[in-house]
Amino acid sequence: MVNVYPYISYTNNAKFISLDYALFRGGSALRDGDLTYTNLFDASIDAFSFAMEKEGFPGLEMVVAETGWPTGGGDAAGTYNALVYNGNLVRRVVDNVGTPKRPGTGLKVFLFGLFDEDEKDGPEYERHFGIFRADGAKAYDLIFW
Repeated sequence: MVNVYPYISYTNNAKFISLDYALFRGGSALRDGDLTYTNLFDASIDAFSFAMEKEGFPGLEMVVAETGWPTGGGDAAGTYNALVYNGNLVRRVVDNVGTPKRPGTGLKVFLFGLFDEDEKDGPEYERHFGIFRADGAKAYDLIFW
């Protein structure tokens, strides 16, 4: 199991990572040997897979325990970007796209989270990953792009 947060990677490295790359909208591709990456999620999953192989655990089934995009509280956070990220992610999972390292191999992915956590410690964006607000109101309609 691995947690993958392209939002955090993007905001910590916005000089080097485009928002389109983080949101599955393409843009410039990144080449790593024979593999070409068009999004940050796949690059993160494959980096973890290569690291586990190096440690003697090849062929592990990949399960993403947490991933998502905040609807507020930071740079590039917002309802539209959360909708785009989660919608594009779900479409890729449903279509069993896989990653450049493992094309056509489906991933088990759990979206984080169902509800905003308005009492959570840490950076403001940490409170805003929910598809629903803390009061139960819908933050956005999840659309599969």
